[in-house]
Amino acid sequence: MSVPSQGWWDRDTDQEGRRIRLDVRNAAHEIWQRVLAQVESVLGDSSAAGELMELAVAQASQYLDRRGIPVDSQSHVGLLLVVFWRLLERQRAVLSRLEPVGGISDLSARMPDDWSTQIDSRLDAEKIVGLLSEQSRTILALRSAGYEWSDISKLMNASVASLKGGFWHEIQRLRRKIESPKKLRKDSK
Repeated sequence: MSVPSQGWWDRDTDQEGRRIRLDVRNAAHEIWQRVLAQVESVLGDSSAAGELMELAVAQASQYLDRRGIPVDSQSHVGLLLVVFWRLLERQRAVLSRLEPVGGISDLSARMPDDWSTQIDSRLDAEKIVGLLSEQSRTILALRSAGYEWSDISKLMNASVASLKGGFWHEIQRLRRKIESPKKLRKDSK
């Protein structure tokens, strides 16, 4: 077991003592910087990234072992990103139920000048991601990880056209749904 400079424990075994696959551990090193930024974006800080990565690596390794997938038979970056994204979303949901400590003055002192625009954009993005279907969230996670549509179509066993069309149709539908109440509020002022 070694502690890389990344900030998460790269273990040989999980908490129950099951062996963690080397190919999944290597995939974790490949995506660490991306997921660190993703955690920062979703949660506001990256302190939970290490724990989430450890869980994701253990879960992906167990999944591949249960399915009988040979070690190093393919890259598992996509699988690991999907597992990580699901864990991150669960963490976000838990934290959104908690009430923050501190007052409005504490918050305003930490906000940049264009904070309201940033907050609106982030809230819109969070709403859209939260309303996406499981398939579209998976596509979004893979696209944000740098995967091309052709790679995603192979992973999801569907045509590029159907995946791309369905994804963008869903995004547009949700965007209209979210923007309609905003427009009504602006028009009534």
